[in-house]
Amino acid sequence: MDSSLSRPARWSVLVKKAFADLGPLSTNTPLLVASCNGSAAGFQAQGWEEAFDTSVLLEDTAWSNERLPIFSSSCASGVHALYAARQLLMTGAVDEVLVLAADILSQSNHENFESLRVLAETPNLPWQSSTQGFILGEAAVLLKLARAEGDHVAAINGLELASDLSDHDGLSSVLQASAPQSASLILGQGTGPFQNDIAELSTFSDHIDKNVPLTTPLSNFGHTLGASGLLAISLAALTQQTRSTIPSLTISASLALDGRPLLDCRGGPPWPPHRPSQNRGGHGGPPLQNVLATCRALNGACGATVVGSNLTAAKPQIRTRSWRKTATPGPLMNQTLKRLASEALDHRPSQPPDVLIFRLEKPLSPPEATVIGDRLLPSAVLEITPGFASQLVAKCWGFTGPALCLVGDVDHDVYGLKTAFTKSGLDVFQVNLRGSGDNRVIEWNV
Repeated sequence: MDSSLSRPARWSVLVKKAFADLGPLSTNTPLLVASCNGSAAGFQAQGWEEAFDTSVLLEDTAWSNERLPIFSSSCASGVHALYAARQLLMTGAVDEVLVLAADILSQSNHENFESLRVLAETPNLPWQSSTQGFILGEAAVLLKLARAEGDHVAAINGLELASDLSDHDGLSSVLQASAPQSASLILGQGTGPFQNDIAELSTFSDHIDKNVPLTTPLSNFGHTLGASGLLAISLAALTQQTRSTIPSLTISASLALDGRPLLDCRGGPPWPPHRPSQNRGGHGGPPLQNVLATCRALNGACGATVVGSNLTAAKPQIRTRSWRKTATPGPLMNQTLKRLASEALDHRPSQPPDVLIFRLEKPLSPPEATVIGDRLLPSAVLEITPGFASQLVAKCWGFTGPALCLVGDVDHDVYGLKTAFTKSGLDVFQVNLRGSGDNRVIEWNV
């Protein structure tokens, strides 16, 4: 790709390469789009709002005139779109669906993460005592999903979302719900810094046997932000299709800090694991077990996805819904977020919903007081990320379930997503934030 490309041009070229790789596509296939920052090259109000305009981002594609809302919740953006796509498929709203997650490199984005002190100067090995942080990357990942029964080369056998209230409790929740004991490989994050890696490893050890190997796409791709979760899932699917190690999933280290084995490119535990041979439909190689891909976004959105070599029926789970202890948000600079936090508890329903959907007509812009020179204060970097608003409501409520955030036309029905949730018996609470700039209208339980 031409290194001089930036903004929508760079985003579009990257995405079109993903479309080309997938081959011929039906123009009638629904498309769900996810991105942490869209095509933003800066965070001035107009440019930041336009960064999520799919009529520009998807120009010259079959979806350029649909002005699709974008799922945006930091690193969990792609997984949130996948969660919605799976819901549409399970309820029969669609027969197949495309899920696209993309984020690009930009100077301003690099500077913002630099201000948060989570970047490394040189690539680090993950889950090591020397881990300082991550190197940014960029990616466009496009998955085509369809309903299927029986043997399948790569199938989503489980997908769980949760929201952190404190100390990685969201990650613990999705791991507990996704039955990780069946996993033979974990695709974690390993983004660092060191303290984050320790917390991630500790949560894994609470739920997953210490002998299950661990790896991350981060070492070979960098941190691709909103595309990172979908990237891990696509690589997990490739391990099922090829029945072999994907070179870009290997790491030049043998053990994590806690002694868990890593997928060492220099020769380590064989992958796929050697099992007694079984002839499965004429395919060679050992039978594969499930691959578990996890994510935990900086804003507290968590996800766990189980990718298997055959599709198994989802077992209904009976869950007791109850409010957890509310988490008091720190000082907020954005006036709209202050209003949102002050009103949230007054609009909390008597029972926790199954899903919280937050719709933003336009992304929030940083107040002038948070801009120093060409840089944003760390608090402002977090606040303007769209998914911060949905997670803010979750924390104010004490809600640990899925909190989806979509940027764009709040009246777009996203292929009947809310109806699909309701049809499957799920209780949905939707919040709309209409308007732009400081002129916003909050609509509760739409």
